[in-house]
Formats: sequence, C-alpha cells, structure tokens
Amino acid sequence: MHRVFLPFALATGLLFNGALTASGTTNPDNKEKENKVKTTVTARTQTAPVIDGVLEPDIWHQVSPATNFVRYDPFNGKPSSQKTEVYMLYDDEAVYIGAMLYDTAPDSILTQLGTRDSGENNADMFGVYIDTYHDKQNAFSFLVSASGVQTDIKLSQNDEDWNWNAVWASKVSRNEKGWVVEMRLPYAALRFPNAAVQTWGLNFMRVIRRSREKSYWNHVDNSVQGFVNQEGRAIGIEGIKAPVRLQFTPYVSGYVNHYSGNADGNSEMSHSVNGGMDVKYGINDAFTLDVTLIPDFGQTQSDNQVLNLSPFEVKYSENRQFFTEGTELFNKGSLFYSRRIGGTPLLRGTAKGQLEAHEELTENPAVSSLVNAAKVSGRTRKGLGIGLFNAVTRNMFATAVDSLTGESREILTDPVTNYNVFVLDQTLPRNSFLTFTNTNVTRGKGIYDANVSGLQVRFADKSNTFALRAGGNLSQLYGKDTDGDGASDGTSLGHQYNISLAKVSGNLLYSLNHNVESDTYDINDLGFLRNNNEMSSSAQVNYNFYQPIWKFLNWNNRLTVSHAMLYAPRSFSSWGLSGSSGGKLRNFTWVGVNWSVRPEDANDYFEARAFPRVFVKPPAYEISGNISTDYRKRLALDASLGIWQSERYKQSSNWWSLSPRFRVNDKLLLVNGNSLNLEHHDIGYVGHDKYLLPEQGIVDNIIFGDREVKTFTSTLSGSYIFNENTGLTLNMRHYWSRAAYNRFFVLTEEGMLQPVSAERQQEMDRFKDINYNAFNIDLVYSWRFAPGSELRVVWKNAIQDNHNQIVKDYFDNVSRTFQAPQNNNFSVKLLYFIDYIAVKNVLSA
Repeated sequence: MHRVFLPFALATGLLFNGALTASGTTNPDNKEKENKVKTTVTARTQTAPVIDGVLEPDIWHQVSPATNFVRYDPFNGKPSSQKTEVYMLYDDEAVYIGAMLYDTAPDSILTQLGTRDSGENNADMFGVYIDTYHDKQNAFSFLVSASGVQTDIKLSQNDEDWNWNAVWASKVSRNEKGWVVEMRLPYAALRFPNAAVQTWGLNFMRVIRRSREKSYWNHVDNSVQGFVNQEGRAIGIEGIKAPVRLQFTPYVSGYVNHYSGNADGNSEMSHSVNGGMDVKYGINDAFTLDVTLIPDFGQTQSDNQVLNLSPFEVKYSENRQFFTEGTELFNKGSLFYSRRIGGTPLLRGTAKGQLEAHEELTENPAVSSLVNAAKVSGRTRKGLGIGLFNAVTRNMFATAVDSLTGESREILTDPVTNYNVFVLDQTLPRNSFLTFTNTNVTRGKGIYDANVSGLQVRFADKSNTFALRAGGNLSQLYGKDTDGDGASDGTSLGHQYNISLAKVSGNLLYSLNHNVESDTYDINDLGFLRNNNEMSSSAQVNYNFYQPIWKFLNWNNRLTVSHAMLYAPRSFSSWGLSGSSGGKLRNFTWVGVNWSVRPEDANDYFEARAFPRVFVKPPAYEISGNISTDYRKRLALDASLGIWQSERYKQSSNWWSLSPRFRVNDKLLLVNGNSLNLEHHDIGYVGHDKYLLPEQGIVDNIIFGDREVKTFTSTLSGSYIFNENTGLTLNMRHYWSRAAYNRFFVLTEEGMLQPVSAERQQEMDRFKDINYNAFNIDLVYSWRFAPGSELRVVWKNAIQDNHNQIVKDYFDNVSRTFQAPQNNNFSVKLLYFIDYIAVKNVLSA
C-alpha cells in the first residue's frame, strides 16, 4: 500500500515547500495588492432625470463623474483604451446612474441583441455593482448592453445568481462621441441598512467588445481572489428610507396538450386553465418574503434526459424560476436540491407491487403536486444573513382499475410533505463567513422523516492570500427502513466533514483537501449526494499567468493528486493524478488540454449494487483537448476531442464534440451542438443470475456485461430578437444512446470477472440491449410589455423511445423515434407586475 501513498506524500511535501518559499519572499503575489480604493460622491437631485438615453447637463453635472477606468482583461492593470464618465444621483425613490462612454470609433460599437439576462453577447456593455451593506461580499449588479438589453445579477460570496430578477429602468443611445446609458434603480430593487448616512461599496464596468476589453472603475486585480472585495465606494447618500416593498405578480395561463400514446378509449387531447400569483413583501429594510400561490411550472424548459447505466442518480438543473431566484442563501453546499420538491413521488415505484388480481395501473403521476412555497431572506446591517424556505406538496395517488369489474381504487405514492430550510450566514472580514444550515422533511401517513444540520466556515488572512475552509453535517432519518428488512430502524445518524487549506491569491496557488462521508450519511430527501461511505483527500497546485506571456494573453496550469478510501470498512478505493493546461491566445482563441492517470487497480464498491462486493477496475489513462474560437467573428467554433484507455479488458473510449456558432446578424443567432462518444468494451453491472444447484443450493451471481455504448447528441439553439423586450428562442435536442452487449461475466468474490459458464449462457438472453432516444423542442416567444410584466407563448414537443432492438443507422433511428408516442404542449401565460407604491401614487394623484 506504500506505493499508493508515496505520490500523495511527495505532492504534499512539494506543496508545503512551495508555501514556505512563497511566504518568505517579497513577491506581491503573496498579499492582496494595495490598490487605492476610489470614492465617488453622489448628490441628491431635486429633479429626477428622464430615462431617455440623453444626459441633461443641468441634472447630471450636479456631481463630478467617476473616471479613469482600469483594464481587467486583457492587460490587467493598464488604463482603459477609451474614456468613460459615470454620474450617480439619488432622490427619495431611486438611485440614478448616467454614463457617457466615449468611443473614438462610434461606428464600431457592437450591438448584438439578446434575451434579458443573456449577459455579454457580441455587444458593448456597461454595468454597475452596488454593495449596499459595504460588507465586500454581497452586491447587486445591473448591466445594459449597447443594444439596450438588461441583465441583473445578485453576487454573494463569490457566487453569481443570474436568476435573480429586479424591476428597473434603463435606456441607451448612440451619438458622435460614443454611447450613453441612463439607469433608474428604484429602492424597491435594492436592500440597504436603515441608517441616516449611507456608505455603499461600488464599482462600474465597461466592455468594449470589438477589442474584447473589460475595464472597471476601481481596479480588480485578477490575481487576487474575489471581486466584490475589490470595490470602490460611494458616499453622500443621506436621508433615504426603504419604501413599502409590496409587489404582486398574478398570472393566468392556458394549456392544450396532445399525447399520441394514450390507451384506446382515452382522449389524446387535454386542456387546462390556471391562475395564481407570486407575492413579494419587504418585511423591513433587509428582509423579503416571497410566496408562490398555486404555482404553474408548465412552461419550464425541458430536462436534458440521458441513459443512465451508472449506479448513481443523475442530477438535473433546476429551471423553475421560484426555486432559482433569490435562493443564494439556501444553495451553499449540497444540502438543498430544490428538484426534490415536486419531484418523483417517493413510493411511485412500489405501485405495481400493490396491484391485486385483475388490476392494472391506469394512472401513476411522475411528479408530485406543489401546493405552495414561500421563502424569507435578507441580511442585517451587521452582515447576518437569515433565510427560511418552506414548501408543501399534496397527497399523490396512482389509480388501479379492476379489468373485470371496472372498479378503481387509489394507491398512495406520496404523502403530504413539508419541506423546510433554515439558514444563518454571518459574513466576516476578507471574504470569510460562518454558515449554519438546517433542512427538514416531514411526511404524513407514517412515512419516514429526515433532518440535516450543517456548519460551514471560511477564514482568510489579512492579505486574502491564504484561506481555511471547513465544515460538517449531521443527517438524521426517523423511521426509515435502512437495512431493507421491511421494518423501521428508528433513528439513523450519519455525518460528513471536510477541511481545506489553500493559497487563494497570486500566480502560485495550492490547496490540501480532505472530505469524509460516513456509510450512514444520507441527505437525499432534500439535498443531493452522489454516494456516501467515502474518505477522499487531494492536493492541488496551480500556476497561472494573468499577464500576457509568449503566445498567450493568460495561461492556467493545474496538477492534482487524489486518494480515496471507504469509510466503513477502511478499505482502499483509488488514487490518481490529473492535470490541465489552457489559456487564451493573443487572437482570443481558447485552447486547453486535460489528462488523468489511474496508475493502479481501483476498488469500486458501488458498481455491483451489492455492498460490500467490489469490482476491481484496472489502470487507465485519459487525455483530451478543446478549442474555442473568437465569438466576435460571425462564425465561431467550439470543439473538443478525447480518448480514454484501459488494457485489461481492452476498454477504450473516444469522443468528440463540434459546436459551430453562426451570427447571421444582430438579431439572429444559431448554435448547433454535436457530440459523439464511443465506448468500446465498456464494463458494467447488468443484473443477477439466480438458480438452484443440488449441491450448493441457491446460487446468486452478479452479472457484468461487456458492451458497446454509442451516444450521439445533437442540439440546435437559436434566437431571433426583435428588440430589447421581445424575442423568439428555440432549443431543440436529440439524444441517442445505445448499449449492445458482446458477452457476460460473473463477478468473483475477489472483484474480478470470469466468463459466464456455457450452461448459463442461454439465460443471458434476458439481459437486453438498449436503444434509447430522447427528443425535445422548446419554442418560446416572450414579450416584456411592461417592467416586470411578460407574455409567453410556448410550444413544447417531447418524445422518449426506449426499446431493446439496436438500430445502427442514424436516419433509421430518427425515423423510428418520430413514430413513437409524442407529447405536444401549447401554452400561453400572462404575468402582470403590480407595485403597491405605483398604484398608491396613481390613486393619490
């Protein structure tokens, strides 16, 4: 076993040697560079500026502008190539930002349109970042492109929440000197302390797209960890008060659905009309209550379904807006996976086993129905963030019908369930924090409950060069049958803890990481855990060039050594080396290479699905490369190529991806993604082979298969944007994966594979090949006809086809897929934003 730990120990020694060397030098990379914090003085205006893209001198020249922007990328630290002036005013209702973005070539300003929150398209951009509590960790970001497209982001402790949406106004215009931005940021879109005199953290950003230049007013050093902590500040804001923040977004929606796979006698058509409301209420200056009543998620983007041959659950992205917006407090770590709420009913898979003679299932809902959900979140003046989330789902039933009598009965598949998350998050100086999280799932009908409590801490030194991060969680299951004997096991406890020591700023970065998950640790009632029962350690070294060197504008390099064991019993699992090198060339093309090596046998205790049975994986290696060309060009390309090989079972994988991007004009963009993965002699679990031998009794063999797995994915994404408020978007995806078995093996007690005996070979016919297809179309027309109000018209098409006959020809497979049952859904949804203050002002006028 000493061979396993020698590379890890060597890497650890090199890390500490590097740490001592680095800490003993005067290199400025060892501490946060002493950048002067810029200050801009705001002024109260008696006349609110008209947001029309024209800077009226008599209004905006009440204050001196923020100037002298500094480049972030490329040539970090150099002055911006173009002059920028930004003015900041306020009154009792809002903050106003006016920016004159001078340009020596105004005809070259790029103005590609995009959807709201699409970020940096091929367009010039201006943005403001406001840290109202001046804690250097949290900020509100408002960005506008030169074509007038808005983006808003909430920043929290180095995380970005792009799903956060605020209601604010902006207007842009172009002239012979460059282009102009005006913004109105109402206080209802911000949170700020209840203080007579305010000091806000502040930064401004400018992107000059034709030269790929990004600059900030207060210099952001890209060798220093963190962004908000490198902000400037705004002073002069006095006597403002948070308004009554009461906002309603009622909706009405209508659906027409056609499914061609319904059984005879059942209508293929269905329709529904729905109505509900989202409510947002400011409890005080810092905390907000968000409630969704009778939610409707029918227009949510379709999941990218895959064929899963692994022993682990697939984690899908959350696309429901209520669960993605304003949840940054709840999303630390892996304790809150919102897809659990309204997900697959807990007992759905047991419904067939409860059928009586002559009964068949006529209905078995695939998702649980959400009754309502609410969240309260905010942060006090002293940096304490408090979050409370609660959601309730109703009883779900499958319907069983007796084929002889026609009588039906209901089978419970999910009881009424309450989901709760509680978070306390205290910000500390220098990007440090202390976070407590508790999640709780309480079910009715005597089904088990679950509770998880966790603590996470991060401490950085005064120079923000070194950081310690640590944490631990305790999971509790009440009344769950954890050993499969059909009886409740009382309370089951599990634990997890982690620790990381790292150098986080400078050219040379390194870290030591250790993570432990006990064999009884289980957070998957509301969180997400791929697998438990693991002890893993890793050491990583990075050396990054932030300034141009050789042919690169920037260049990142990484080396990692990792080691894993079981928690119980303490058994070796694997160790390996991996690395990467990649950077941006001077022509703005990104190139990179990645590699990994498993030098020795690894013990996989999960693939056999029968712990503690082990599958011994042979040594293997992998290498891949990728390239991404300059998106400023009308035609750009993303591509990758890779290979993985292992000799014992003659295994290999080859993959490639090719994604051309074609910008037809400033309104129309098309992206075509294609990827192919060929796995030769892929080895994996298939099932059990049980039979009776007179001499031995019942024999239960675990069967593994040698299979050829081919997966091809093709996507087409497009958008035609009429203007900054109206657009049409398309997402189309075809996923085809097939697994054809060559031969079968019995897993030995030692974890090796031996061919199935000739006598049992014919029994292997029941392990079928798989030909799986998933096809989706999401076509969305959206019109933001008023601030916060939107009309959405959506067509969704979905096909899933899973059978045991391998189709080798692509076009034959596509033809067969389109002959499978299809679900077509057409919907119209109208949301209307109502602000209490606006209504009050109208009524009192």
